[in-house]
Amino acid sequence: MQVPGVERSRLRIVRSAPGSEGGSGTVGVVRRPLRLPLIAIGLIAGFVAVACTSVPPEELSVPLPTTTVDSEPAPVAEMESESTAGSDVSPDTPAVAGELAIGGLEGMVVADASGAVVRSAFPNGVATQPTWSRAGDRAISFVPSATGGSVVVSAGDDAFAVGARRPYFFFSWSGDGAYVAALGPGPRGTSLDILTPEGELATDATIDTGNFYLAWEPGGDDLVVHLDDELFLLRDPRDLETRESLGAPGQSFLAPVWIPETRHIVIVDDVDGSDEGRLIRLDVDDRSAQDLGPVRGGVGMTVSPDATRLFVTHGGPDSERGNEIEISNGSVSRPVQETLAASEVIVLETGDRTAVSDEPSIWAEWAPDGSALALLQPVSQGARWLIADERGLRELGTMQATPTFLRNYLFFSWQYVESPRIWAPDADAIVYAAVEAGVPGIYVHPLNGERVRVSDGDVAFFSPRPDGATVPPA
Repeated sequence: MQVPGVERSRLRIVRSAPGSEGGSGTVGVVRRPLRLPLIAIGLIAGFVAVACTSVPPEELSVPLPTTTVDSEPAPVAEMESESTAGSDVSPDTPAVAGELAIGGLEGMVVADASGAVVRSAFPNGVATQPTWSRAGDRAISFVPSATGGSVVVSAGDDAFAVGARRPYFFFSWSGDGAYVAALGPGPRGTSLDILTPEGELATDATIDTGNFYLAWEPGGDDLVVHLDDELFLLRDPRDLETRESLGAPGQSFLAPVWIPETRHIVIVDDVDGSDEGRLIRLDVDDRSAQDLGPVRGGVGMTVSPDATRLFVTHGGPDSERGNEIEISNGSVSRPVQETLAASEVIVLETGDRTAVSDEPSIWAEWAPDGSALALLQPVSQGARWLIADERGLRELGTMQATPTFLRNYLFFSWQYVESPRIWAPDADAIVYAAVEAGVPGIYVHPLNGERVRVSDGDVAFFSPRPDGATVPPA
């Protein structure tokens, strides 16, 4: 989508050679063809074929530059609840607090961490895309039907069902909870509608484009959208016609990352004729930019809740280049580290990098308190969850993704992690959908215990509220 009167441009950071003066963050006009993002396709292909089959987990290790992975198969305990067939609770397992919004069941189902149904709304079809608000006080989903489908919102004892304009395949709540960005099929590929917290249209306006990714301002309602290879800032979600151009950085990344408590986003600026790009910290108001160093290939990223660190996964280091290059930002020149690994953490203030894993990750999510990262990496028989924290990197367990989680989430994972969802609110467990013995289900996996099948369904996410029901999961 091109804004009338705004020349299409590509964001470029001008870099000075070592020892030279000058160099600053500027916007240059560069014509370039579109390039589709390939972030997840190659990584996921290895376990697409086994997503619907049952293969025993296997012990694997991963080469790391600074640490090793403790790898163990993930034992499974079965639990009984209203939404499952039966279970047994072990009194020795630490309790996991929180509520789950579950997809793939009849209606909009909210359950506690044991899978026991807390409330259910609109049981007239199978709910898809369950998505919590940032405050965790309500969840939205889409329930398809022969006549089109409905947007269903569960808000405590209240529930709302509204006829949907289109069959939505993605929801994202604004930082202040006043709006919901809803993506669905449109005349050019993907269309954006803005909904109210009750699921109604907040405006009749829409945005139609091919590829569409977005990031809400944390705590607010400003919205940055990545339309094909161009970036725009929307200051009023009800006014989709007024869009400020932020340049055209390319398509080597999906959703931009908005740093909490700032007016800064992180994007990737493609380098013409190369698979290398530059990580750019961009002020959406004055367009000033800071170069955070190089990345290669398709890039996924997510920022820590305390706004100090950025996790990045990409093609990894270029062995033919040195360890450092000199970057000039305005009048200040400082060294920026080269890439260290395919999965790494970057300190946003300094640009310093810490290697996490030599392997690319297809999902990464910070714990609510920023104390750990949950990573998903493909292996020969599915995928494995890894936990990175102050103790190092260790394997939590392997899984085979449900077809829904694989098809609808993993291919677009760097858009979904824009609103965190797999961690329990106390950062002591994660939830995921997996296939075991050919049967899909929802699993809660404590960091210090066995994973537990808590429910039927094909996808589930924790509410960020820490005051949900507390139940021992196994």
